[in-house]
Amino acid sequence: MSDQPVLALDVGGSSVKSALVVRGQRIVGNVRVDAIQSRASAAEILSTLAAIITGQLQNRKAIQGIAFAFPGPFDYEQGICLIQDQDKYDTLYGLDLSAGLKEIFGMPGLEIRYRNDAEAAVLGEALYGAGAPYSRLLGLTLGTGLGSAFVADRKIITEGAEVPNHGWLYSLSYGGQRADDVFSTRGLLAYLRKHGIAATDVASAVRATDKNSQALAEAFSSFGADLGEFLQPFVSDFQADAVLVTGGIAEAWDRFAPSLIQSLSIPVLRGTLGTHAALFGAAALY
Repeated sequence: MSDQPVLALDVGGSSVKSALVVRGQRIVGNVRVDAIQSRASAAEILSTLAAIITGQLQNRKAIQGIAFAFPGPFDYEQGICLIQDQDKYDTLYGLDLSAGLKEIFGMPGLEIRYRNDAEAAVLGEALYGAGAPYSRLLGLTLGTGLGSAFVADRKIITEGAEVPNHGWLYSLSYGGQRADDVFSTRGLLAYLRKHGIAATDVASAVRATDKNSQALAEAFSSFGADLGEFLQPFVSDFQADAVLVTGGIAEAWDRFAPSLIQSLSIPVLRGTLGTHAALFGAAALY
């Protein structure tokens, strides 16, 4: 493995985290967090990404390449954004991101690779975090949406009879709804509303007052139990050794995890790497 770092970027809807990563999981310098206007023009978005890259590469003579963890839909092999109607990055639709960045830098030979952001976070945890002791892992990112990835022997599995297409669970059905609409922040808030709790985000629900304690416990318990019921067939088909959960909803771990754990027959783990997970998973492209 080269001693030269990989510049890893984790692109979100409102910010970009970036770091220079050496030998898989060692960060050189600091993790930067830069704001990005995901509804801006393509030229403005490219300019922001280029400025972040330039800032990270000051005083750095050589890198192996650049690795992006980027939300989908996206052609990760070709580096072409396919996001539409998601209120973010719509202006990048059909754009060859690599070509645009190479043109800005005047570096046609610049190496740029891409990985789905949820896949990157799960792989980072599988390689270096809570999932490292397990050979077959079903990983989730629970947040704005439902991200997923299946990992066997430290490699992402995206096809075959044992996994759904691409390893993606978000578009599958649960209780007559898309799983993405159930096991996400908006889905969790719907569980809370059903129990009479009007929370605007997960953090405020976790801090809810004692007068709602019973209803709150029931809402989170239902969420965890339903998630376990949804996952069980995939756990069985993939013969997973463990389920790993990361993402913003994991901040409410103590609320929903007991019922999730009870509904599954294998260990259920909370990610330990936080925002570093996706950076490490992206850097693993090299």
